[in-house]
Amino acid sequence: MRSLRLRLIAFAALAIAVALWAAWHVMGMLFEHYTERRMADALVRDGAAVAAAVHLDAQGRPVVDPTDLDARFRRRGSGLYWEVRAPGKTAGSPSLGGKVLGAGDEGREPVEASWQKDEVPGPYEDDLILVERRVSIGGTPVVVRVGEDDEPIDRAGASFAREMGMFLLALGVALALAAWVQVELGLWPLRRVRRELAAMARNPAQRLSDDHPQEIDALAQAINALATARSEDLVRARRRAADLAHALKTPLAALAAQSRVARAAGATVAADAIDQTLSAAAAVLESELARARAAASRAGEGVAATRPAGLIEGLVAVLERTDRGMSLVFDSDVPNDWEIGIDPDSFAEIFGNLLDNAARHARRVVRVSAAQADTRLSFVVDDDGPGIPADQRDGVLRRGVRLDESGSGHGLGLSIVADLIEATGGTITLGDAPEHGLRVTLSWPDALLTRAEPS
Repeated sequence: MRSLRLRLIAFAALAIAVALWAAWHVMGMLFEHYTERRMADALVRDGAAVAAAVHLDAQGRPVVDPTDLDARFRRRGSGLYWEVRAPGKTAGSPSLGGKVLGAGDEGREPVEASWQKDEVPGPYEDDLILVERRVSIGGTPVVVRVGEDDEPIDRAGASFAREMGMFLLALGVALALAAWVQVELGLWPLRRVRRELAAMARNPAQRLSDDHPQEIDALAQAINALATARSEDLVRARRRAADLAHALKTPLAALAAQSRVARAAGATVAADAIDQTLSAAAAVLESELARARAAASRAGEGVAATRPAGLIEGLVAVLERTDRGMSLVFDSDVPNDWEIGIDPDSFAEIFGNLLDNAARHARRVVRVSAAQADTRLSFVVDDDGPGIPADQRDGVLRRGVRLDESGSGHGLGLSIVADLIEATGGTITLGDAPEHGLRVTLSWPDALLTRAEPS
C-alpha cells in the first residue's frame, strides 16, 4: 500500500474495529454481572421473607407460611423457588414440583450465617442463580435457599448484545469518519508541500515556505537547500558556457580577418573555404549554446513567468524593421492576460526562431494565435510560404539536421526549437497552414498557465 493516506486510515479503522469488538465483549460481561447482582439482591430479599415465614412443626419439619411470599413460589415451574433444609428434613416451594434445589450437593460444606451467592443446576432445564444462608429456628440450624432461573439474564444479555452491537457499529462508522477527517487534516501540510513543489516545477526560482509543521520542517529546508545548490550549479555552468562562447569569438574573428586578407590577395578558393568553416563553426557554437540553455530549462533553473503576448509583440516589432519583414503582415492573437511558467529566454529563443523562419519564407502573411483547450495551451505559427513536404517534416526536427540538409528551404533552428520545447515540457508538430504554407503548433500543459482571468 503506497498511499500514506490509505495506510493511516486502514490502521485507524483496524484499531477502531478491534477496540469496539473488545468493548462489545467487555460490556456484555459487565451487563451480565450487573444483572446477576440485581437478581441476587432480589433473591436475598425473597430469602429474608422466607426466613421470616419459616418455623418447625412438632416433628421438626420446616414449615413456611406463603402468605407474604411472591406468588411465583406457588406456581409450578415458575422459575422462582425456595427450599428450607433442617437436620434430616427438607421443605420446598410448590414451584419446585417435588424436586430439590442443587440436586446432588447434599454433602457440600455447611453454608455461612450470611447470604452466599452461587450458580447451580435448576430443577428443570435452566441453571439457577442461588442465594443461601444458615439461620437458627428455635435453636435448630436451618439452611434457607432461594433460586431463580438465569434464562431472563441470558435473554436480556442477548438483547443487550444486539442493541449494543448496533450502537457500536454506528459509533465505529462515526469514529472511522472522524479518523478520516483527522488523517486529512494531518496530511494537509503535506498537500501544501505538494502544491509548493508543483509551483517549483513551474518556477524553480520559488522555494518552499518556512511555516511548515515541525515534523516536516527539516524536509522542507533540505528540499530548499538542494534546489538552491542545483540552481547555483546551473548558473555556474551557464556562465562557463558563456565564457567559452566569448573566448571563441576572438579566434573566430581572427580567422575572419585572415579570410579577408586571403581574399584581398586573390586566394578566393582559400577564403571561401575559411568562410565556410567559420560559418559551420558559428552555427555549431550557436546550436550548442542554445542546447545548453535547453538543458538548463529542462533542469528548471531560472524559470520565471513570461507574458507571451508582450514578448511575441516585441519579436514582431524587431522583424518588422528588417528588409524582409517590412513587406509582410504580422497578425498576433495571443491573450494579453496570459502568464505562463516558461522562462523568457527560452520563450524568446523558441518564438524568435519560429518567427524568423516564417518571415524568411512567407509571401505576405505571418500569423500567431493561442488557445486553451483540453488541459493544453496551444500556440500556432502560420505562414503562406512554400511549406515543408510531409515526408521531410520529421527530419528538420531531428538533432543535427540543418536547412541545407533537409532540402526544404524551411526550418532553420527548428531542431533547437524542438529541444527547447521538449525541455519545457511541451510538444511541437508541423503541418499545413490554411494559406498552403507551414503551420507550427506548440503545445504545453495548461498547468503552466499561472494567471488566466476570464475574458
